[in-house]
Parts: sequence; C-alpha cells; structure tokens
Amino acid sequence: MPGKSKKIQSQKDLLNIQEESQKQTLPEQKKVFSVSDKIRKRVHNLPDPARPPLGYDEHKAFDRVFPYIRLPRLHPPNHGDTVIFNAPELPANQLILGDNLEVLRTLPTESVDLIYNDPPFFSGRNYNVIWGDSNEVRSFHDIWEGGIDSYLIWLNARLWEMRRVLKKTGSIYIHCDWHASHYIKCEMDKIFGYENFGNEIVWCYTAPSNVRDYFPKKHDIIFRYTKTAEWIFNYEEISMPYSEETVARTHRGAGNEGLYLDRNPETKHKNRLKPAGKIPEDWWTIPRLQGNAVERIGYPTQKPELLLERIIKASSDEGDVVADFFGGGGTTFAVAMKNKRRFIGCDSSRVAISVTLDRLVKIGEEMSGVESNLSSKESHFQPKLQADGTVEKVPNIEVSYLGVYPVDKFSHITQNSFIDFVLTCYGASHNTAEGVAHGFRPPGQQEPILVGPANPNDSLDAETVKAFFDEIKSRLEPDKLVRAKIIGWRFNRQVVEYIKVLKKYIEDNQLPIEIDLIPLDSKEFRRRILQRYQDVDEAEFYLRFSKPPVIGDIRIKKFSALEYEFEAMDAFSSNEDGYLVNCQWDFDYHEGHLTADKEYILSREKIKPKGRDERFEAILTAKHKFEKEGEYTIACKVQDNLAGETVLAKRVKVED
Repeated sequence: MPGKSKKIQSQKDLLNIQEESQKQTLPEQKKVFSVSDKIRKRVHNLPDPARPPLGYDEHKAFDRVFPYIRLPRLHPPNHGDTVIFNAPELPANQLILGDNLEVLRTLPTESVDLIYNDPPFFSGRNYNVIWGDSNEVRSFHDIWEGGIDSYLIWLNARLWEMRRVLKKTGSIYIHCDWHASHYIKCEMDKIFGYENFGNEIVWCYTAPSNVRDYFPKKHDIIFRYTKTAEWIFNYEEISMPYSEETVARTHRGAGNEGLYLDRNPETKHKNRLKPAGKIPEDWWTIPRLQGNAVERIGYPTQKPELLLERIIKASSDEGDVVADFFGGGGTTFAVAMKNKRRFIGCDSSRVAISVTLDRLVKIGEEMSGVESNLSSKESHFQPKLQADGTVEKVPNIEVSYLGVYPVDKFSHITQNSFIDFVLTCYGASHNTAEGVAHGFRPPGQQEPILVGPANPNDSLDAETVKAFFDEIKSRLEPDKLVRAKIIGWRFNRQVVEYIKVLKKYIEDNQLPIEIDLIPLDSKEFRRRILQRYQDVDEAEFYLRFSKPPVIGDIRIKKFSALEYEFEAMDAFSSNEDGYLVNCQWDFDYHEGHLTADKEYILSREKIKPKGRDERFEAILTAKHKFEKEGEYTIACKVQDNLAGETVLAKRVKVED
C-alpha cells in the first residue's frame, strides 16, 4: 500500500508474498458448473466441473507460466522522484515504472480497497501500442502471439494477484470491449467466484461512424466483482437527481414503481424519497472525450474523468487506496487525488509515467495551494479550502522503478541501499558477520559476493578486491569449490588486470576458487536473474538498466514577433537499439519538474521503417508564441523506447 519506501524489499519479503499468492485457493464452483448425472452418463468427455482458469497450475498457481523473478523496487529519494506538496507526514501515493505482474508480486496481501483496470483490448497489437516503448510493444506481441488463450492466460496471472492484494471489502472493475468481454467474464468467474460477480456495466457513447452493413459498436463493458459478500457501495455518493416530473408523480402516490421510498411508519411524509436521487442503472451514458476537452492529454484510449469518478466514489471511501495497474495517462490517479483517495499504480512505459506525473503535479499544486518541491516558480495558487476552512492536505507522490532501472538514478541512493538492491536481485543473503564480502548466495557460503559502488561512474579499487580474495582464501575448506562474484557497474583497468593476476595465482596454487567480474548491465547478470525462463533473451525486457538519452543543444530561432522556433539538436538514445519516441517542451521552465506545454505532451509521429513494424519517433522541433518580452528558460525532455529520459534547459531572451 502507499507509504514511504525506506528500504529495498529483501528476498525473504518477496518470497513470503510468493507463498501467499500460491496459497490462494480457487473459489468452489461445482454448484455453478456441475452437470447432472443423467447428462454425464450420455457425454463422456465433459470438462472438469471445477474448471480452473487458463494458465493456472494447482501447485504453482501462475508461477509455471510466468516464473517469479523477485526483483526489488527502487525509489531514489529526492531526485525528482519524490514530489512534496503540503503533507509529507501522510502516507505517500505510489507511481511505479515496471511490468504490472512484477509490481503486483511486491505488494502486501489485502492492501488495496479498489482496483480499476483498463487493460489492452483484444483488438490487435498495433491498436494497443499507445506510448511506443519497447517494453509495451514486446509485452503486447506476447499477448496476441497465441490468440485469445494467450491473452486470457496473460490477464489471468494478473487477476490472480489482484485478487490477493484486494481487501475483503474491496471491488475490482475490469474495462473491456466486445472483442473479449464474454471470455473475460468466464475467467473472472473462476478466479473471483461466480457468486461474487456484481455488475456488467455498459458504458454507452456516441461517435461518428461510416459503417453501412452492421450496427455501429459504440459501447464498452466494465465488469465489477467483489472479494467477499461484504463490500463498499456508496450509493448516496453517485445518486442522480430525480426529475421534477418524477418527484411530483411520487408525491401524488402514483407511478412510483422502482423508486426507493421511505416507508417507515414513524416518518411524517411516508412517500418522501429517501436518497437525494436515483442510483444509476448498469448502463451509463457518459460522453467520450472530445479532441478539445480540457482534460485530454493526447492519447487515443483516454477515459473521461466522469467515468472514473462514479466508480471511485461508489466503491471506496475517503482515505482508501485505489489501484490501477494499467496506469496509462493517469486518469484513475487524477480522480483519486481530487476525491481524497490514495493511489498506487504502474505502467511499463516511461512516457506514460512522465505524462502521468506531470498531470498529477499540476493537480496536487492546485489542491494544496503550494508549489511542489519539484518547482521553484513563483506561487500563484490559492489554497483549496475544505468545508471547515482548513487547507486541503495533499500527500507526497513517490516514483519508483521495478525491472526497468534508469542507470542515472543509482547515483542518488546510499551504498547500503545499493548493496541491498544487488543482493536482492541476485537472490543472495547479507553477510551478518564481519568481513569484506557483502553477501552470500545460498546454500552455505560457497558463493561470496562483493558489490561495487552505487555511483555508475565509480569503480572498485584493487585494494578492496585483494582484501576480498584474502578473506576467501582464509576460509577455504578441502574439496569445496568457492565461486566468488564481484558485481558492479564498471571495472577500471587496474581491477581487470589484478583479477588476471589472481586467476594465475589460483591456477598455480591449485586453489578451489573461481572469481568473476560481473557488470550489472550484462547478459551474465541478467541470465542469473532470469534463469527460470527458458529463453533468457526473450525475457530480458523484465530486467533492463536504461541509460539517459543525450541532447547536444537547443537551437533557438526567432520566427515572428514574440514567436520562436526551437529544436533539440544532436539528440539521440544512448541505449543499444534505442531511438527517441517522445519529446516534451516547457517554455517557462524552473529547475525541477518540467511542466510540458499541452501541445507538446506527446510530440511524436508514427513511421514505418523499411522491413519493420510501425513505431513512434520523437518530433524534436517546437514553436511557441510568448505573451510578453523577457528572459525565459526553455527546457526539452526526451524519452527513448528503452525507458531512458533526459532534460536539457537553456535561457532565451524574448523580444517583440
């Protein structure tokens, strides 16, 4: 649940969560899916009445199809990854870059009050690629590679973990469309229980259509399930006012079928309507976002805040934790903040996280009436006062990373946190005794581990390596091979040459020691973490260390009076196989958080390189007309397809 990330989760913590996941039992379904003996005698190939969900294993749950890799979550403090408003004492909201299954596998059991998810529809890979990151593209490719069964197995593994993290009084809403809604309903019955089905909500909307041979498809489906027979439902929060005609008809005592009336004999007016209005039916006519909508941020599947507001108000209370594990552009989190709920959510796209954070910072500043710590702009907000006259308290937002780790973030964490991170990734335990080794990989002490500096620009020194080797040699036992590992970002020439000397010494003296240097961002390190996957290279997007892109300069050209054109010069991705997928501009930047101009939140174009699939590439130019003369700081932020992100700022003197 949301809170302050004070330490890296240990392998023991993650193992406990895995055990809790696998201990979950499927709901009893025999009464629903059973077949009479009379029919069973006639048909001999009927399926098992229990009908487990696709991909489920009775002993391992979904561990067999999606093996646990138990990666730690990284939260770098005070480096643009903690947004502080006016209530840092409250539990922080959480925004996580990473695969949602791995994120779910780090969350405590029964820690979330409400889940809303808008997963990719089963409507084709290209339609669902919204942000253009390689993680997103690759994940969707895997989903549809085997058809509807692959899609459902992928979704079921996530629903299984969502069921675990949902509180007993919680609800889960799954948003889908006609492509797979009927299949999803069957699978959710198996995972949550047929009797825990709450609603099939039909979201109706209108939009232009030129079809002539069938009825235009203009609705989505939202399934609501609960965890138990007791759940939160705040009907008074979502009641719609009765029409004057309905109220008048009710007071005449006629035509009041279906109205919720106060029939208490002690009540003076027996036919008075008890709630403020009627509860919405399970079909909702809510307009889709138009292109000029204030809340629109530019991606095609964005949902209206009004839709999420009804769900969040109905199925959670103020202070509850709302989760969305397909975060997208952050509509769920925006509505949760505005309605005094806490949130936790994730997305596999760096662009999505950037867009979402920008949106949430603006909302938090408007609610609290203060500039966040990420901005040093002159405050122009007025505090939002509550009914009692006090200022709205807005919790921090913490951004963290799981499986997708920006290299530049590590220079801002402590050495102890970095050691925790490496040992947790490697499945090793801490060295609890005195010594140079930081940890050991079980069993026993046959694989001692030395961890290099947290700063990616630093290297271990040869003296530390020598002390590590001497410690190993002093503890050698007959006929027991020791496989020592030195793990770090980089190793300078002195260390590399010294390792060669040590290996020659080991060989000459026939010592039972192997000693290896393992760069953190290497296939060897990745292979150790992802060893339970049959094809490690195919699974490498589960663990990636991403380098920031480079922007050489910002070219400035006056276009007309107060109007200028800008270009990010010599900008490129520094990651292997990387390319820039988005570019954002802030024309009044103050050191800290780049507040993207609305026109440049998503500045990219779709192209189709020869012999390759369609992809997004960043548009590196922008045009802006300033309101008045003066000096401004212009900033450009670019993101690449491999989760890299960087910002470059430059001063400009604007003249009429």
